[in-house]
Amino acid sequence: MAARKILCVTLEPISQQMAGPAIRAFELARQLSSDFGVTLFSPRPSDLPRDPSWPANLQLATGLSRSRLYAIADECEIIYLQANVLKPYPGLARRGKHLVLDLYDPYLLSLLAQYADDPLSSSASYRLMHQVLEQHMIAADFSICASERQRDYWLGRYCAIGRLTPEMYRFDPSFRKLIDVVPFGLPSEAPRRTGPGLKGNVPGIAGGDQVLLWGGGIWQWFDPVTVIEAVARLARTRPNIKLFFMGWRSPNPQVPLMEMSVRARQHARQLGVLDSRVIFHDSWVPYEQRVNYLLDADIAVSAHFDLPETRFAFRTRILDYLWAGLPVLTTGGDQLAETIEARQAGFALPYQDIDAWVGAISRLLDDRALNQKLREGSRKLAGDFVWSRAAEPLRRFCENPHHLPPFARVKMPSLVERAQAVYARGGRDMLVKRSKEVLDDLLRK
Repeated sequence: MAARKILCVTLEPISQQMAGPAIRAFELARQLSSDFGVTLFSPRPSDLPRDPSWPANLQLATGLSRSRLYAIADECEIIYLQANVLKPYPGLARRGKHLVLDLYDPYLLSLLAQYADDPLSSSASYRLMHQVLEQHMIAADFSICASERQRDYWLGRYCAIGRLTPEMYRFDPSFRKLIDVVPFGLPSEAPRRTGPGLKGNVPGIAGGDQVLLWGGGIWQWFDPVTVIEAVARLARTRPNIKLFFMGWRSPNPQVPLMEMSVRARQHARQLGVLDSRVIFHDSWVPYEQRVNYLLDADIAVSAHFDLPETRFAFRTRILDYLWAGLPVLTTGGDQLAETIEARQAGFALPYQDIDAWVGAISRLLDDRALNQKLREGSRKLAGDFVWSRAAEPLRRFCENPHHLPPFARVKMPSLVERAQAVYARGGRDMLVKRSKEVLDDLLRK
C-alpha cells in the first residue's frame, strides 16, 4: 500500500538560515516522512542542499506558484499549515482535505508588542490577523500547540468562537482531537562539532573568553538591554567576558528589522561595549552550523518583558541550549523558564533586574560545581524534547485522520427550541413554570 501523502506548508524560507517557524515545519516534515510521503512547501526559493540522511519520502517544493501548490495539495490527503498560510492560499481550505493547524506561536500577543508605538499599524495588523487566525481555527480538523499552558489559551479561543459545542464534546470530551500538544523538538543525537565556532573565529572573541550566547533573533518582546547592561558592568572586572547575539535580523526578508534590534545595538554603543564585549552576528547563523556556536558557549541567555506574550510563549531557541548542555539564564514568566529552574538546568530571573543578572552570571562563571550541576540538568531535560517524541500526537492524527463536527456560528435558541429543552428536562410542570421567563426573554428582543 502506498504511503499516505502529506503536504506541509510554511511561508518562511526553507534555507540554510531558518527561523523558528521554518525549523518547525522542516523538522516535523522530516519526522512524518519516515512513515508517510511528505512534501514541504515554501513560496520562497531555497538554498538548502539535500542531505543524504533525509528520508527518501521527504520532498522540498520551494519557490513555486500558487497553482503548483494547489496541484500538489490535490494529490495529498492531509495538509499541515502554519497559522498564516490561508491568507495567501485560501484555496487550501476548500479542497476537502484533512487540515492540521500549527498554533505554536500565539502571534496576536506578539503583534501587541511589535506595534506598541504605532497605533495605526497596531490596530490594522491586529484586526487583520485576528480574522485570519479565526479563519484557520474554523477550517482546521486538528490543531497543535507547544505546551499545556498554550493549550489552555487556545481552548479559550476555541470556546470563544463557538467550537467547543455539545457536538464536539460528544465527538471527544477531552478535546484532544481538536488540539493537542506538540512541543518544539531537538535531535535525538548528541551535539557534535562540525566546524569552527565562536572562540577564535568570530572577530572580538578569543579562545580564552567566557561567552554568553543569545540564540535566535531580537524581537520586540525580548529584553536584550538588561543583559547588555549586566555584561557592561561585569566587563569592568572581567576583561574576557563576551556576549554574542546569533541573529540580528530575521532570515525572512519579509520580516522587518525590529526596533528592539536597533535599540540593543545602540545601547551597547552608548555603554562603550559594542564589538568589544557585546558582538552581534549581522545576519543569521545557518541552522546546521548553530551546533558549533552552542558548543563554544559558556552560558546561554534569553530575556523578555512581563507581557501576555511571555506567559504563553515557547522560547524555541532555549531548547538548543538544553541540547548543548548549557546552563541557562532566562527571565521567568513562561512555562519553559519555570521547567528549567525546577529541573535545575538554569535560573529564571526577575524581569529587568540588572543586579540579578550580574549576580547569576558571576555565580556561574565562578562556581564550577554549580555550573556543572546545571549543565547536567540541562542535558537531562533535553531528553524530554526530542523530535520523535514531540511529534507523536501529530503522527497519530496522520495515521487515523478525522474531520471535526461541522462548524456553525453560535446563535440564540428559538422559542420552540427553548420550550422543547425545558420540557425535556422537567416535563409539563417545568414548562408551565418557566413559560413566563421564556416569553419575557422573547419580548426583550
